[in-house]
Amino acid sequence: MTENFLTIEIRDLAALTPRELSQYLMRLPAKERLAALLARTDAEAVVAALPVQDFFFFVKEIGPDDATPLLALGQTEQLIHLFDLEWFDKDYVHPAKALQWLERLASASEEKLLAWLYHADFELLVSLFKKWIMVALTPEDIDPLEAREQLPKHTLDDQYFWETRYLQFEDFIRRLLNLLFDVHPGFYRELLNHVIWASENEFEEDASRFRRARLEDQAIPDFYNAAEIYRALSPKQIGHGKGVAAPDPDTAPTPSFALAMLPEDDLLSTALGEIRDARVIDALGLELASLANKVVVADRLVLDEPEALRFAVGKVAAYVNLGLVLLSRGSRKSSLKILEEVFLEHLFRLAHTQIARLKGRLQKEIQNGWLSRWPKGIKCLDTDWMEAAEIMLQKTPRLVRPASGPGSPPTEDFFRERRDLSQATHFIDVLSALGPLFQDLGVEPAELSERLWQHGQIRSLEDVTLGVMIWTAAAHSRISGGWEVVPIAVERWPEIFGLLGPEALEQAIHAWVERIIPEARQRELAGTYLVPLLEEYVREMTSFFPDHPPDPGMVKFFMFEGK
Repeated sequence: MTENFLTIEIRDLAALTPRELSQYLMRLPAKERLAALLARTDAEAVVAALPVQDFFFFVKEIGPDDATPLLALGQTEQLIHLFDLEWFDKDYVHPAKALQWLERLASASEEKLLAWLYHADFELLVSLFKKWIMVALTPEDIDPLEAREQLPKHTLDDQYFWETRYLQFEDFIRRLLNLLFDVHPGFYRELLNHVIWASENEFEEDASRFRRARLEDQAIPDFYNAAEIYRALSPKQIGHGKGVAAPDPDTAPTPSFALAMLPEDDLLSTALGEIRDARVIDALGLELASLANKVVVADRLVLDEPEALRFAVGKVAAYVNLGLVLLSRGSRKSSLKILEEVFLEHLFRLAHTQIARLKGRLQKEIQNGWLSRWPKGIKCLDTDWMEAAEIMLQKTPRLVRPASGPGSPPTEDFFRERRDLSQATHFIDVLSALGPLFQDLGVEPAELSERLWQHGQIRSLEDVTLGVMIWTAAAHSRISGGWEVVPIAVERWPEIFGLLGPEALEQAIHAWVERIIPEARQRELAGTYLVPLLEEYVREMTSFFPDHPPDPGMVKFFMFEGK
């Protein structure tokens, strides 16, 4: 059986051709990848075979200050792509960033720097130098010695005088101009003439337009086109029959960074591992990379950290997997056909539509439901629930995945499976079911805030949660028989602690819930919220004896008021 990109086991990297090795390098951790590359005598040929997007991601993972070997091996097209992404914020080019990167390139290889200067857009060079230096010509009607006193202090030919706007880069700018003057004096003079006379806005607009065209050629769209991935889509709107074009041997290799970063155990990776047609794998790799690029643009991610691109790929992989699960109903056989016939962007949009609906439902619950009646909003929720709500309300909704094993903590993750949608639905159902409990408590926030003991755990409304309200009311039901949310007098704590044993409080809370919520299903949902709090109360309070209560200043379950 023929292996593909995802399933082949790399045993001897030295035996692979540069083109073959370039396809598998992105599967290795960054440092191992760099070591494997530099161990090759044909390292430059291997780098030349890397798609420009893989080269960019490689540099970002290694880090700009450690990427000198890569810059020294990089092809001009790769460097142009790197700088297109690194220097610009929308259509504005950052002059200091450009100087930093060109200084790194010069330290790596002056030959590569010169090659970039020859191939860079002239409009970009003019825009940069206009930001870097002030230039003046020697006046023809003034004595040269007198003119020197009025002109900028640097010159190479006693004709063009310049002074830098960036003193920390003065030596490098002088080196850059010297290089241009020595290699091509005519180009040097033409550049400085344009720096003096050309319209800065016009040249910067042209440089930005050429950059946008290059990025579009690499499937990196502008913001408005990228944002289309978030347009709602129903299963009925999904198109089939996308087809796979025959590979063109003269085209650049397909970016592999997105394929290399896929998780190994979901339906998408499993299905990809069974595809044997290299054309299909290449096409899917390009679709995944294109989607990751769109997420970067649409989410306005900052690429100063490689984690931004990892986040984008992780989101794409999760959403495409969820869309594949929904459309195929989890069938591996159906998913193979879907991958070959359905655009991955449609799968992404299908998943996003489902996730957005859940996020919208949660927002509605918070804005219009019982939580809207509490001054601090979702801070009324106990810690785990509040954190889960907050990450689900993020720009990219996420969920808390339970611990994978003993000792391992819960983790934040993207929505990627049908059960994740069910988990989020259940989460919102639980919050909704708590409404009758909150309403029955009849809390007066303003009055409550004034009475809180400032030496306790609950000092302001910021600290008051639904659990604290319920436990405080349950304590009063044991003390006086009334169910009321008012702080407990701290001086009475030693005498009343014996009434607040875990079993007694649990019985009081259960009886109250049954009285307020008659429907069994709604009680079960409310119990999902309350049971973990009861378990925590048992763990923390069982060890104390009735006549030896804990310090009230350390108790987080009840509100207290001082003398």
